[in-house]
Amino acid sequence: MSLETIFSEVFAIPEATVLDTLALIDIPSWDSMAHMMFIVRLEEDYRIQFTGDQIADIKTVADTRAALMAHGVKL
Repeated sequence: MSLETIFSEVFAIPEATVLDTLALIDIPSWDSMAHMMFIVRLEEDYRIQFTGDQIADIKTVADTRAALMAHGVKL
């Protein structure tokens, strides 16, 4: 599943709006619970485990890509 699709499904936003510059804070449905649901979804779909620092550093789509790539995920 694509990163854009995961963003779209978890945050209930159009997939076309998922650009690298999109910040989680700009997503109306984002809150701390949605953020953790997003992290769990990423970890399950990509079979990785983020550190606490990585979770805290994920604030944009670009940050998410970088964190995934740091775990060897090819996007």
